[in-house]
Amino acid sequence: MLQRSCIKNSNNYYPKIKTMEKGLLIILFLGCLILPASPAVANIFLLIFGGGVIINAGIRRTITFKKDWLQLFILPSFFFFWMLIGALFSPYKKEAFGLVEIAIPYLLLSLAYIVASKPLKEKALRIIPSGLIAGVVVSLSYLFISIFVKFYKIGDDSILTLFSHEYTYYSFISPISTHPTYFTIWILIANYFVFTSKTFKVPIKILLLTFFFAGLFFTMSRVGLFLYGLQIIAIFFYLSKKGKIIYGVGMVTFLLIGIYLYNYQLRNFYVLQRLSIELAWDTNPENKESEVNNRVADDSRIARWTSIWEYIKEKPVLGYGVGSERSTLDRAYKDHSLEISLERKYNTHNQYLFYLVEQGAVGLILLLSYFGINIVTAFKRKDFFLISFIIGVMMVFIFENYMYRSMGYLTIALLLTFMRKPEK
Repeated sequence: MLQRSCIKNSNNYYPKIKTMEKGLLIILFLGCLILPASPAVANIFLLIFGGGVIINAGIRRTITFKKDWLQLFILPSFFFFWMLIGALFSPYKKEAFGLVEIAIPYLLLSLAYIVASKPLKEKALRIIPSGLIAGVVVSLSYLFISIFVKFYKIGDDSILTLFSHEYTYYSFISPISTHPTYFTIWILIANYFVFTSKTFKVPIKILLLTFFFAGLFFTMSRVGLFLYGLQIIAIFFYLSKKGKIIYGVGMVTFLLIGIYLYNYQLRNFYVLQRLSIELAWDTNPENKESEVNNRVADDSRIARWTSIWEYIKEKPVLGYGVGSERSTLDRAYKDHSLEISLERKYNTHNQYLFYLVEQGAVGLILLLSYFGINIVTAFKRKDFFLISFIIGVMMVFIFENYMYRSMGYLTIALLLTFMRKPEK
């Protein structure tokens, strides 16, 4: 009698669980869809998804304290605990606990991943690429419509004006108030998902990849274009022998046409100026409060990094403490007469320098160890997406504080959890 009752209850019970999981996957899809356009709104959806997965696991009574919990030190939750411990010992309590608050998605999505059911994890591996591809397509469509409307309202005579600074880089992505480099990362991720998709037919792939290329061109992040170049090179290894020959001929033809156009037509295109004139200016430490390419006066990135490095050398082992970046950088900029950087409150624009400032060589070693362990684990599982994502993000770290802005930490928290290739 009791056994029959239990069977009856379980039959009513599991459909409810499955319905809840379907709802959570819809929330996950919406979070990924919105992420490129509005990380703040996506944050709400992803937190609801993470919290819902944990509650669902509680209802299923599958939360245990077994060996799986060791994954908390391999998953992004590692950064939450790291910041929390650092905050307890930091003299900059307010700023330090602000970083702990930022790291909450790292913890929540890691916990959700650990307790999630196997079917939910498998479905998430399909939902996330679909959501991000759709999100990038919708966002880019809106941005292109916006610049074309702007172009026709102004009434410029030459179509080539579209490729100027007035319509590209920050001007291109300003309608959604994001950052060119961060938006480029989403395009590159969508690029990877489309190329490796087994669902899309070849004509659809070509259409989407061409559309994403146009988006990368107009977004014009230097590191993004560099990573895109690496993606193009990586394609070679996916091709057949015949495909590799066609690829080689195509690349040579593209380079020859590019050289010709540069010499006779495109020298003044802003994308080339970004990769030449502006890059040279940004790598000169003498450029302080100076202008380049008719843009607003600024301090070069190398000038800022040089001033920051002088302060790092004073506390190279343990740094100044968690939450100390703003205070330390203000002093560094003031001492080196970087008035514009001081006024605009520039951060390090380098994730490695950020950790050296706040936690010294110890912090940098921990950061590199974390990602190194994850790369080794991904190699063992042949998880090529995770490998490429981590390598790409570590390159972005050279130019941005990627981990502590919503555009970056949500991407890391999501992809380093639910986009992991499961163990066989």
